[in-house]
Amino acid sequence: MDKQEVKEFILGAIREKLILFGVKETEVNEGFDLVKSGLLDSMAFVDLVADIEERFSIEIDFEKVADEPAFTSMGGLVKIILNA
Repeated sequence: MDKQEVKEFILGAIREKLILFGVKETEVNEGFDLVKSGLLDSMAFVDLVADIEERFSIEIDFEKVADEPAFTSMGGLVKIILNA
C-alpha cells in the first residue's frame, strides 16, 4: 500500500459526500479536515476508519491516535494508515 492508493480509497469512500457538498476531489488536500469541514460527522468518520481497516487489513487504535491534531485531516489520516 502506498500514499496514492490510500488517498484514492478515501476519496472513493467519501465521493458521494463530496458531490453532495459540492467539493471537488482536487480540493481535498493534505490539510483538508474531513470532520471540521462538515463533510463527515463523527459517526461517518468512524465508519470510514472501519472501511479503511477492512480494506487494508490494519487496526487503528483510536485511543492512541485521537490526540493527533491532524487525525481527521486527509494528510493525517493517510499518515496514520501508512504507519499502522
